[in-house]
Amino acid sequence: MNGYQVSILQKHLDKKGKKPRYETRERLVILWQVEAFQIPRRKVSRYFGIARSTLYRWLHKIEDQKPSGTAANKTPAEIASLVWEITKANLNWGRIRIANQLKLLGIFLSASTVRNIPQRPKPRNTPTTPVTPTEKTEEKPEARSIPASYPNHVWSVDTTKVLCWGLWPIQVLVAIDHFSRKVVCVTPLEGPNAGWIIEALEQAMRKHGAPKHMISDRASVFTGDAFAELLKQWNIKPRFGAVGKHGSIAVTERVIKTLKYEWLHCVPIIKGFDHLTFLCTEFESWYNTWRPHMTLEGLRPDDLYYSRKLEKLRRDAKTVSSNIERHVFAEARLTAYRLKNAA
Repeated sequence: MNGYQVSILQKHLDKKGKKPRYETRERLVILWQVEAFQIPRRKVSRYFGIARSTLYRWLHKIEDQKPSGTAANKTPAEIASLVWEITKANLNWGRIRIANQLKLLGIFLSASTVRNIPQRPKPRNTPTTPVTPTEKTEEKPEARSIPASYPNHVWSVDTTKVLCWGLWPIQVLVAIDHFSRKVVCVTPLEGPNAGWIIEALEQAMRKHGAPKHMISDRASVFTGDAFAELLKQWNIKPRFGAVGKHGSIAVTERVIKTLKYEWLHCVPIIKGFDHLTFLCTEFESWYNTWRPHMTLEGLRPDDLYYSRKLEKLRRDAKTVSSNIERHVFAEARLTAYRLKNAA
């Protein structure tokens, strides 16, 4: 008789009208001996001093525990592979934006888990080395926010310069809707004068509708009579930011940075006006339809602009959907993702 059997018998003798509490190892010893020596269950009280009902309760607990192949808190391999794929396809994305992209694909994964995945052993069919974003381009809080209550309530507009062939500057007009962060206009201009700006804005307003307020800086092109006539014709109220002050039109400035450093920076060289026009059209589609926006908590601008309701994810949503659509923007060397039924 070994030590475990002695302790079991002592508990039975010393219980004094109370039920003895058996440790887990003592229960396992009893179950093992019942099975090893083929002791009939009707005789367990005689051999071990326990009731048959107690033995059956132990057996039911063992049968109810179903073995699990993976730990509950372990990220499935297919999700880890998808994180590696998104990171490789979008070099400038940080952990929060990748987590937001997964949310749009119906997968819940915390930003800290996204950060830790490249530090783990790589799953199969993944890059040989973890890809680290070369430049942090996360959205920063705006210095001043202009309230907007609905789509086309407030637009802001600004211009920037882009070099073609690395030498010749071309002006690009950028306009954005503040409520949804939708880019309503990103158009290269054949000249810096007010005529080209007015033509580009009129085309955007015919397509999306006119805003109630238009915010711009105090550059001469936006304070001239021609621009004032445009606003009067479309019944738009002008609002101005400070000249040269960062944050006065921060929403548009943020879009311009995204255009330059997340999109055009990936293009080896811009080959002229027509090529830049094509890149701006592709950028508008990518920014509005595919890219998760930090300010919108991972939603895309078109989701808010067109009032698309997305279901709130549960924390146990860990399944990679089979209807994920991938779109490669070859010029910018980026890959975008979305669910086909949500397109």
